[in-house]
Amino acid sequence: MQDLLKRFLQAVLLITISVPFCAGEEKPASGSASAAAGSSVSGATMKVEGDAALNPALLGILVMKGVLTKAEANALQNAPSASGVPQLLNLLKEKGVVTDADLVQVNLATAVPANAVLQTTSSNNTQAATPPAPSQEPAVVPAVTPLRVLPIDLPKQGGMIPDIKLGSGGNMKIYGFLKATAVSDTASSGGATFGSNDFPLPLLLGGDTGPTSDPQFHIKARAFRIGSQYEWVPKNSSITLTGRVEGDFEADYTDVNNRNISSARSSQFGVRLAYMRLDTKLGTLPWFAEFGQDWLLFSSTLPNLFETTGLALGMGALWERSPLFKTGVQFHSGDLKVQPEFAIVLPVAGTSTLTVDQRARFGDRAGAESNQPALESRLVFQFPLSHHWKAVAPAQVIFSGHHARLNDIIPHAPQAATSVTCTAFPCTVTTFYNPNVPNIGFSTANKILNAPNCATVSGICNLEQLFPKGAQRDYPQNVWTAEIQLPTPWVTFDAKFYRGDDMRFFFGGQFNDAYSSLHGLFEVGSGVSFSGRTILFGCAGGTTAGRPAATIDCQGTPVLASNLQPIGGSGGFAEMSFPLSRIFHANPEGYNGGWVLHTTYATDRANYADASHANHLGRTDLDTVALNYRLNKWVSFVHEASYIVTFTANNHSASGAITPEYLPFAGGVTRQAHNWRNEFGPVFTF
Repeated sequence: MQDLLKRFLQAVLLITISVPFCAGEEKPASGSASAAAGSSVSGATMKVEGDAALNPALLGILVMKGVLTKAEANALQNAPSASGVPQLLNLLKEKGVVTDADLVQVNLATAVPANAVLQTTSSNNTQAATPPAPSQEPAVVPAVTPLRVLPIDLPKQGGMIPDIKLGSGGNMKIYGFLKATAVSDTASSGGATFGSNDFPLPLLLGGDTGPTSDPQFHIKARAFRIGSQYEWVPKNSSITLTGRVEGDFEADYTDVNNRNISSARSSQFGVRLAYMRLDTKLGTLPWFAEFGQDWLLFSSTLPNLFETTGLALGMGALWERSPLFKTGVQFHSGDLKVQPEFAIVLPVAGTSTLTVDQRARFGDRAGAESNQPALESRLVFQFPLSHHWKAVAPAQVIFSGHHARLNDIIPHAPQAATSVTCTAFPCTVTTFYNPNVPNIGFSTANKILNAPNCATVSGICNLEQLFPKGAQRDYPQNVWTAEIQLPTPWVTFDAKFYRGDDMRFFFGGQFNDAYSSLHGLFEVGSGVSFSGRTILFGCAGGTTAGRPAATIDCQGTPVLASNLQPIGGSGGFAEMSFPLSRIFHANPEGYNGGWVLHTTYATDRANYADASHANHLGRTDLDTVALNYRLNKWVSFVHEASYIVTFTANNHSASGAITPEYLPFAGGVTRQAHNWRNEFGPVFTF
């Protein structure tokens, strides 16, 4: 269907540019009718009779085919004659209906002046002249387009060429890719949980790697991705309705009885995107509203990496997909497009202390229990760097921000004992063990004296008695980014910088979230929230001097919950992509028309003073070089080589002393670890 429509549009362009019908044109004499009917465009003669106007009948055909709207056709018809054809060509290019390569194939825009009228040979044959030969400009290999998961190009009503027409009247287009890769790593992230991934994570994350750095080899095919775009065209309406559903098989491995032994090759399907979108105009300004799961607004710029199972997780990309309601409006000034956007988003903490059962049942709770949505905004500036460059995408400058509050709740309950000393046998006291839920509630081991918020007659309380209704603490989650995308014919430069607090859910800040900070209070006990987070409690005047064991005197100061301090961090990446085939003037249709070289440096860092209270990871850097070869429009081969290095965060004591931190690795301890990673394989796109 696409080829048929393209050939149809090329024919329409040929006629539109070459043979406009003018009111003053003479009809051929009857004696030469057959000759006129058999004349081709290449045998046409040119006669200058003023400016050439677009043919209303041809504009009507484009409206009937859904290529133009009635409003666009009317605007073109009313445009000055000299600018009608250029405006039509620009409009078709904006819609993605034709490309520069298509126009080169037609190649009549430069052959015919805007004020010329072409006539087929008639009986009068007055002042006939042969048109100059078309100037054949060679097609060029496109420049590298930045990886834009949130483009600002507006969908056009009826602009999608469907693969399937639905019975409901909608259109559907299917897309996706199959990818199989072989992977070699010289080190793993360590431990029983993170020690055998087929995608990279920061090193030193999970624990020791055994007597070696735990080098590994993987072959994976679970990167198969499939998606579908939808479009509905309401009659007599200016609203454009579109939607998208996308998923892949990079989700959980299965544990069912018929596949638990073979679970290594039985990864499950997971939803990536699922949203619907409405586009219309507020006056003359394009406006949209979107509902569903999509990329968060700070995900605008991403590195063009071959490894997509874990796209630079903890290594400087900062991205996420999540349910949201989003809206935006677009302003135009010449070629400059400015699009502010705003979204309310599901707040998520990505809490590290949730049990496996909790995560499987509801995913997260600290975000939802804040009882308020996360807020995001984005401002995009899009403009061409040069009007003389061919097949080069426009540049973008982007700023974005995110804010949410997260809440941890401790119920009024004592924690179950985790250890006990039996004084009689057989021992009838049991200790807490339930891997499905945290040991929630307050610790009760300490006696607390002289705390004004103790309500017992004796004046002696344990921590549970001090908080008869339980307790809760909330904390902020803030992120901002600055991003730039600069495509040129020779190199495409993308860069992103971010800074924020509690970026664990967004794969930043070395996966740290928050820690309990007493800010000088004397610790008297702790509580565990529904999410499994430990929250400390203390009083300003606390002391154990002269008191029995497990007894704390607060000396008239109240017992308070500590603050939950979000762990800060920053990072980003810079990438340069070189269209080698274009640089060396390869034939776009030849076998050497698809060579591209990507080079990337990325880094993700936690504030060392904060991270010393958490997982002790301070920084991970990623250096990557990838060579892409496109065999044809369906098949590409990629080899990506990466160097990954992780550093520990130095310890910062309350007195200000800084000491190095060592973590287990390769049977010893270290302050840094590195991994050489190679990944190679084909990608089949459909």
